[in-house]
Amino acid sequence: MSEPLIPEYVDAKKIFAQQAVISGEIPIERFERFCQSLANRSGTAQISLQFLVDDQYKRVIKGELRAEVQVHCQRCLEVATIVLSDSFKLGVVDSESFIDRLPPELEPWICADNRLVLADVLEEQLILCMPIVSYHETDCHPAVGITTQENQSTKLTVEGNKQDKPNPFAILQSLKDNK
Repeated sequence: MSEPLIPEYVDAKKIFAQQAVISGEIPIERFERFCQSLANRSGTAQISLQFLVDDQYKRVIKGELRAEVQVHCQRCLEVATIVLSDSFKLGVVDSESFIDRLPPELEPWICADNRLVLADVLEEQLILCMPIVSYHETDCHPAVGITTQENQSTKLTVEGNKQDKPNPFAILQSLKDNK
């Protein structure tokens, strides 16, 4: 049986007053900005959100998320599956002027009205936990047809176990000789 879908938005006053817990899943395709860095829009993210009011009467969202997404491997350019997992603590404030009142362990989230759009919160967290460079966990080979300057300029000759490389400064010597 699949988990319940996360609601699109919640009433910020009610959800914190109830100190509710929401868990379930949300389709990856709902995150437009996040999908721009993916190979496809398939899959879901499993979410658990706890809405609290702490000792200093600050509204806090404790959350965990996990998603298995497909990205392009930066080595071979094929599709690779990676698992994103993150735990976060957000302090919900009404405006930017209240951000400096949050303790350092809370990341700020601005909710100017009573409508807290959960997809926006979750999309931001997914973007933040994406690796800078994605690649296959196992060995993969660079894409065929890609040549680098090193591949073009280095010619190795094998004589037994000895490998001779051309002198990288040989071109400078030829320029010096031409003067």
